[in-house]
Amino acid sequence: MSSSNSSVVRARRHQSLVYCHCHLKCILFTCHQGPNSGRQFYRCIYNRSDDDCHYFKWVDEEEEPCYVTRYEFNAFDRKTSKKLDRILLMIKVFVAVVLIDVTIRLYFG
Repeated sequence: MSSSNSSVVRARRHQSLVYCHCHLKCILFTCHQGPNSGRQFYRCIYNRSDDDCHYFKWVDEEEEPCYVTRYEFNAFDRKTSKKLDRILLMIKVFVAVVLIDVTIRLYFG
């Protein structure tokens, strides 16, 4: 969307589940001129500032609801957590075996 044929007016703050590249909730905007007049889109909360990540997404082109992505992240977090727990257990067992070996060598070796 070029700025030459469109103007954008900030809509009320929309409690969206859409996040920009800054990992912040996006704001809902509405285009008021040109061929996309009336069409809504999401932008970074820092729109047109130095911190703007330039995120842009038309509302009617959303790929999938964000709650699905959130569930996928939660599932990924659980799997990662289980893997980390297993690795931590393996490290503890290794340290215990090394300590037992060192103790045996000191007292009996």
